[in-house]
Order: sequence, then C-alpha cells, then structure tokens
Amino acid sequence: MRTVYLAVLWLGWVGVARADEPAWQSLMPHVHGNDKVIGHWTREADQLTVAAAPGARLVLPVAPSGEYDFRMSFTRETGQHSIGLLFVHGGRICAFEVDAWGQHLAGFQNVAGQDIRQNASRREGVPLRNGQRYTLTLEVRRDRLRGLLDNQEIAVLATTGADLSLSDLWRLPQATHLAVAAWDSTTTFHSIEVRSLSGTAFAIRRPGSPVVAGLTTPTSPAPAPPRPARTGQRVVIVIANQDFYYREYGDPREELERAGIEVIVAAGRKAPCRPHNGSGQGADGGVVTPDITLAEVKAADFDAVLFPGGWGSSMYQYAFRGRYDNAVYNGDPRTKAEANRVINEFLAADKYVCGLCNAVSVLAWARVNGQSPLQGKRVCAPPREAPLGVYNGQRGQPSCRWHPEQNGAILSPAGAIGDPATDRDDVLVDGRIITGENDPSAREMGRRIVEVLRPR
Repeated sequence: MRTVYLAVLWLGWVGVARADEPAWQSLMPHVHGNDKVIGHWTREADQLTVAAAPGARLVLPVAPSGEYDFRMSFTRETGQHSIGLLFVHGGRICAFEVDAWGQHLAGFQNVAGQDIRQNASRREGVPLRNGQRYTLTLEVRRDRLRGLLDNQEIAVLATTGADLSLSDLWRLPQATHLAVAAWDSTTTFHSIEVRSLSGTAFAIRRPGSPVVAGLTTPTSPAPAPPRPARTGQRVVIVIANQDFYYREYGDPREELERAGIEVIVAAGRKAPCRPHNGSGQGADGGVVTPDITLAEVKAADFDAVLFPGGWGSSMYQYAFRGRYDNAVYNGDPRTKAEANRVINEFLAADKYVCGLCNAVSVLAWARVNGQSPLQGKRVCAPPREAPLGVYNGQRGQPSCRWHPEQNGAILSPAGAIGDPATDRDDVLVDGRIITGENDPSAREMGRRIVEVLRPR
C-alpha cells in the first residue's frame, strides 16, 4: 500500500512539473513570406515552404531575451546542405546548423570568428535524409547552448554569447530577431515554436515594428531594410541567353548591391535569359530579362565587367575554333565580336574584366593585340567538364580548364586558394583580370570586385 501511495505521489509531482513547464508559442500563424531576406517562401495551410536558393532565410517576429528554447519541425525535400536556426544570445546573433558545409557537420557558427568546420562546437557525421521529417531544437541558457536533433544532442557550447557572430552567408537586416534558414535546399517547415523560460510569452514584434500586444500580428509588413548608399560605381554582368548558372549571377550581384554598387545586366540579345536547371534559381525559374544588349555595353559607363559561367557562356568565346553539340553554345560571329570588343575596351580603359567558372573561357578566347588576355596570368578555373563538342578537331568533353590552358594561362590547382578544404575562396586577381573557380566561389567573386573598386 505504501508503494502505491509513493507511486501516486511521484506521478503527482511529475504532473505538477509538467503543468508548471513554460508553454511553447507557435510562430507559424504570424510568419509571412514578406519577412524573407533571401528566397522564394510560400505558405500553404499551416506549413511554410522555401524553394532551393543559396542563403535562403526568413526573419521571425520575435526578438528574444533571457533564457529560452527555439525549435522547428521540417522536411528537407531536395539539396544536400544545411538547415538552421538563427538565434540571439548575449546580445549577439549566431546560427545553429545541421548537415552543414556538404560535410554532414552540426554546430554553431561563428564562434570566435570560426565557422563549424574549425570551432569547438563541431560535430561530425550528422546527415539529413531528404524526405524525412526532423525536429531541430536549441536551448539557450545564460552560460551555454545546447542543440538537439530529434531529441538527440548534436552540439553543445559553453558561452555567454560574447564570442558568437553570424556568418556573412546568413546576414540579417537586424541582429535582434530569430530566423530560420535553408541553404540551397527546398524545405518545408511544419512548425516553428519558441518558449521563454521566464514563463512570460514573447511579444510578437517584427523588425522595425512596435510591440504587438498578445499574439496578434501587425497589419502592415515590416519595412524593407535601408538600401546601402550608392557609391556611384557600376558593374555590368553579362549572362548567356540560355544556360547561364544562376548562382554565379545572383551571388555576385547581391554582394555588389549590398556594397552600394549599381548592377546592370547585359546579354547577347535583349530577351529573357534562362538559367541551367538546378543552378540556384529557385521555384520562380530564375528567368532574367537583361537591361541592355551586349552591343550597348560601353566601358566608359562602367567600372568592371563580369561574365558568370554556365555552359551557355560559351556563346561569347571569340577565337574558339571548335564546335559544340548544343548549337546554342556556339553563338554567332557578331555576338562573339561584341564580347571581344567589350573585353578590349575595359582593359584599354584599365578597368576590371572578370570571369567565373566556365566563363573564364570567354576571357581565354578573347584576343587583345593578337593574344589572349590570360596569357601569362595566374588564373582560377573549374575542373568540371566543359560542354560536349569538338576540341582541336577531336570530339570530346575536356575540363573547363582546357580553355585557359590552351591560351597560356598559369592555372592554380583546383581548390588551392586560401583554405584548401573549400573552393569558396578560390578567386584570383592578376592585374585587371579577376577569375573565380566555380559557383561556390561566386560570392567571393562579388566581394573581391567590391574590394578592388573601393577607393584607396
């Protein structure tokens, strides 16, 4: 009888503890697609979906303080990169990520300026399986952080928040609010919740909006973050009319515009330009209508020109004497001549000429005073395959590096710039020529252009 009494008493204590446990607040009813920073976000019923896009993230209407828990239930539908919770601790903002850097890493970034690959929170062997539903939970305490995936601990860090920072890859308009993120992966968020351990519910407040009493939502969307001051500088990005690589256009453009540099888009024809499938364009298809034609590009109007890659950029290879199986990639003599004119004009005006991934071949096959502008230059180029076709009279599909090699460039080993574990920083500046290895290097290409254009 005494045993039964003690069991009942113990269950009563458990019941009291559970009753006293702070309640979770669902944020899903208060989330809107116009709170996005990057990406195409849609609401359907009580779920939120983001299309695959590099750096896709959405701000939540909560600016937390004190100790709290933050969790979401999600299914990654496509992709192979990280899903994350962006959180605030000790007045600093940071990201808790799972399946990061294409290396199945989990942890916090950044810690003491180091991302997950180097810092003490690194946990290896934490992959996500596409199509499977998971719950990611973060516990924020005064002196520590603890992250869980389906209630299993995958990251822990002793910190008051002073050593935390947010990677530029996830930059937010304001470092006060929570956010959710998915890198280049179509993802469905089934629930997003937060709870304050103080027992008092967090107010729903969008960035720049007054506190909204209770759990109501502002009737007007949050104001857009202020635009950076224009520098007066302009960069023209020349994309292919068919099969440009969207990320190699979008990431540099975002970095340039963030720095206040105006971007103008040009193409061979002033007609809708369509990207490669799966190149980061998102659910809207990524079709870009150029502002001007290549023939309208004048070096006097710009400070730099950038040719992003994708196999379609082959249409601008002026002196290439081969032939591609896809006729679109062969271009036409007039368009090729215009691309060569643009490169000559910019270099003659001592302005920067930039090529990314397969578009390094555009610079390789240009001719300035009878030789390639890459002759004797230190160059980055991708090891991935070029389009199928005829090269030096023989049918094949060599590496994209074949083009600069044929034109006397000095190629850096693949992935060899800066951190040898990644190609994100593989961009080389040699005189007025800037080359980038591939699409992971695209954001660094934008940053490098910003850097060289800054007043000295």
